[in-house]
Amino acid sequence: MCIRQCVAGVVFLTAMLAAGCHGGGSNSTASVAPTGLTERDPSVVYTDGTAIIPDTFSNSGGAITQCSVVPPLPAGLVLDPQTCAITGTPTTVSNDTIYTVTGSNPEGSDSTRIEIEVKADPVAPESLNYPDAAVIYVINAAIVPNTPMATGGEITQYSVSPALPAGLSLDPQTGVITGTPTAASATALYTVTGSNSVDSVQAQLNIEVQSLIQPPTGLTFSDTAPVFVVGQPVVYDDPKASGGEITSFTVSPALPAGLSLNALTGVISGTPTTAQAQAIYTITGSNSAGSVSASIAIEVSNAVTGEWTPADSMNQARFGHTATLLPNGQVLVAGGAKKQVIASAELYDPVKDTWTSTGSLTQPRQSHTATLLPNGMVLVAGGFKAGAGSEQSTAELYNPATGTWTATGSMTALRDSHTATLLANGMVLVAGGEGKAGALASAELYNPATGSWALTGTMSQARYFHTATLLPNGMVLVAGGTSDKGALASAELYNPATGIWSPAGSMSQARMNFATASLLDGRVLVAGGSDGSNTLSSVELYDPALGMWSTTGSLANARDFLTATTLPGGHVLAAGGLAHSVLSSAELYDPAAGGWSLAASLSQAREQHTATLLPDGRLLVEGGMAGGSLASSELFR
Repeated sequence: MCIRQCVAGVVFLTAMLAAGCHGGGSNSTASVAPTGLTERDPSVVYTDGTAIIPDTFSNSGGAITQCSVVPPLPAGLVLDPQTCAITGTPTTVSNDTIYTVTGSNPEGSDSTRIEIEVKADPVAPESLNYPDAAVIYVINAAIVPNTPMATGGEITQYSVSPALPAGLSLDPQTGVITGTPTAASATALYTVTGSNSVDSVQAQLNIEVQSLIQPPTGLTFSDTAPVFVVGQPVVYDDPKASGGEITSFTVSPALPAGLSLNALTGVISGTPTTAQAQAIYTITGSNSAGSVSASIAIEVSNAVTGEWTPADSMNQARFGHTATLLPNGQVLVAGGAKKQVIASAELYDPVKDTWTSTGSLTQPRQSHTATLLPNGMVLVAGGFKAGAGSEQSTAELYNPATGTWTATGSMTALRDSHTATLLANGMVLVAGGEGKAGALASAELYNPATGSWALTGTMSQARYFHTATLLPNGMVLVAGGTSDKGALASAELYNPATGIWSPAGSMSQARMNFATASLLDGRVLVAGGSDGSNTLSSVELYDPALGMWSTTGSLANARDFLTATTLPGGHVLAAGGLAHSVLSSAELYDPAAGGWSLAASLSQAREQHTATLLPDGRLLVEGGMAGGSLASSELFR
């Protein structure tokens, strides 16, 4: 998500938007109601005791004369009642909370969402994005300020390399690019670095300057099928544009009640007031040389469809990690990668809504497995240290009582991207994966009583990026994945009593990087994934009683690297994933009807994340990737 900051003095092409831009100091006539109100940093983690960089706002409607916020901001932070800017120094730690900022004038009001968390210590920024990442500017024409959106820990310093084209400048505190190009410039790649005391993130921009205005050539939105909830301020749905700079945005038909479009930035914001079925809206971005359009399917639902609420951010951004529900109700997250593979681990307390660091793994791991043992310990096995060629055979145990990790016996083979399944007899079956020579067909058993591994029957097909599901009859279903030659449709069953694998038919579609969920009636749902060339929307079911596969309703959105979780009522929630872009959409599967319906959209688009069902029925989703590694987490109910 990215937004561009509105500044005083911009003249809009649309007559109804007369002199309405109020960018932290402008006092334009309030001839129309405010529209498209957006804060510069809509999701940020501040540090207790450190002054924040003022968070200013954009509005493309009438000038705002009064601002308010609910609930009250964290102690030490202040909302300016006339400019809506947020300033101050946090004075205490505060949980991640959604705040609704409302700007009004005599003609009406508009609201926007901002998500703020205050931690005791600074955390790294997660990601950095610009809306105009591939843009053609015009000599001697002032540009629309290109304002970044950064997530995670607050960025306190920006820099760019090489120097921007003559006449353009980068604000070192906010990262906003402004100015008037003074000379033609060939297309060049510019790297913007945003940093704080912990770490840095980067964004790359392609900028060209020509003598004549060029038409825009592309327009996409971060969420093409958002589902919003009545009474809940929406996560900004903002555009990415390419080609000639867009100077104004319009929408047809009018957005659902309570939502508005920022005519300068194209961002959709607000708080929907009335439920409505999905409808198609066309957003058009224009300049004097031409226009480009994008369609968005928006649904507004009552809260019964489910809603996402923010949870505190992890202390470390990560993807390719594991998440394990412990007997005490806490969630252990371990390993994964940010810029490199990491060894850190942390615990989520659902009662306090806090993440706390716990003992680190004995070595960094990504694409490993984590299994809760009957004795309450967590077994972590395999993975790699630094990408292909660094696969591991080592394993270790986490003791929740001491918060420490200790080594246990090593597997017989080096492997990552394998599966691990706790059997009814208390042993752990590890199957397949990728080793130094490629896909593996071997399988082995971990005995918690002895801390040792022993080989068991070999699968008929070497595979990794597959799934493994414990069936009600105690057998293990392994499905799909990829061999060294490509994606697989085959499946097989492991019998713990004999240690032998047998065929379990084939899916209708070869797939890897998909998700599975066990239904309450014992069937196994397989959703999405990739066949190696295309992202899939197809879904199928395995019935262990019949030993057969059958197709069922397809996902509305093709996706791989998604999660699928069976909720207490028996529905399955598929969330996030990757298609042509990282997805924030989510969908619910009804086993009785055999079809999917859209659920409320995630607050943060993400893929390669994890999802954990908590004892109280809420679903915790954390981490993953969206242009960069994520530390954010959120809850679905």
